[in-house]
Amino acid sequence: MRPKVLAALPYPVQVLVGQLAYRKITATLHGQGTGRFTPEEITKFKTEIWENLNALLTASSRKRRPGGWDEMFFVMGGNVPTEADTTLYGFVAAGLVCAAAPETQKILRGFPTILDYADKIHKHYFPDYEHWE
Repeated sequence: MRPKVLAALPYPVQVLVGQLAYRKITATLHGQGTGRFTPEEITKFKTEIWENLNALLTASSRKRRPGGWDEMFFVMGGNVPTEADTTLYGFVAAGLVCAAAPETQKILRGFPTILDYADKIHKHYFPDYEHWE
């Protein structure tokens, strides 16, 4: 990721700036407590969060689409999107297109309801933009 973000800088400077940024971010995460979790705990947290969001979307899709599977459904179960939908769609889309988070991509692809939700929103509101694979 360093060559992309710091591409305008010469390679030796990229390494130096990359190391400084890494140390600063690591220290901040440790200070906040987030950096004290093991990789296994972080994976467990991520999986639990996506499982809960999948359950919420599944309930919403069942409530919204009693007969037709082509209708859109939203996080809060209403007929129109809310701020929660914009937030969730942003996280799902980012998780699916970000090459730096392969574990998140794998977790997301294991939830068909989340993928269906994001796909319907993408096709309805963002048809001009490239779709994730």
